[in-house]
Amino acid sequence: MDIRKDFNEGLGTVYERFILNNIFDKLIKKFKIKSVLEYPVFGMTGLDGINSVHLAKKNIPVTLVDTEIKRMKQIEDHWKILNLQNKLKTLVVEKDKICDLPFKPDSFDLVWNFAALWFYKNADDIINKMIDLSGNIVFISVNNKWQFGYPLRKYILDKQFFTKNKIHTEWINISNIKKILKKRGLSIIEDGVFDTPPWPDTCLPVSELKKKIGIKTNSQQDSKWIWSMMSYYCGTDKELEQKVKKYMFIENFPVWWRIKQLWSHHRYIIAKK
Repeated sequence: MDIRKDFNEGLGTVYERFILNNIFDKLIKKFKIKSVLEYPVFGMTGLDGINSVHLAKKNIPVTLVDTEIKRMKQIEDHWKILNLQNKLKTLVVEKDKICDLPFKPDSFDLVWNFAALWFYKNADDIINKMIDLSGNIVFISVNNKWQFGYPLRKYILDKQFFTKNKIHTEWINISNIKKILKKRGLSIIEDGVFDTPPWPDTCLPVSELKKKIGIKTNSQQDSKWIWSMMSYYCGTDKELEQKVKKYMFIENFPVWWRIKQLWSHHRYIIAKK
């Protein structure tokens, strides 16, 4: 097995993971996070189920909830490769029973998900379940519909994604999510954008995007363009974070987040019980 090549996710996915990790570090430091539930797990691009690996590497137990047995088996295999299986608990439930979970209220310090809600018509029930299960922090991230790449993807480049998956776009409206959080009495700690690299978000690999717009690709060049978070977590690509940081100049630019919203790939909200 070649960890670097076999788990090549592309620069965009690796970039967003490092930004997510920065958010986690702030939450861990400020709120002393000791237990985590990622629910539901399935979101967008890249390897399933490794968004919470950074938390496990900080010695925090992680529980993952998903709706497909095959996908969860792959997730468990990824965690075994990283030798983190002792920090992982998993649960598979049927999609129409996504809110029927066996956990007690306030079981986790942090309950969160990433780009997962719009796969569910009843996402409001999921948000309420997240609130029930969190003893402290709820963190929800959604795709940012206001950035330039979103309409390109929705109406031109990847229309089939929205029809095939029966996407419920009302659940990428942070205002809808915020209403539920506030109604349940949570305090909004942060409300903003993240994942702001210097390229638009089409959720397509560069090689696939080139094909769609009629640009020929160089297979040899593409094979050298490798970005693997698994390799970084395994310690075989220790320089990866430094390589990615050079693309964070927009992310780190000190301007009002509403301006960045025109380019950022994700919106997010963090609330406290």
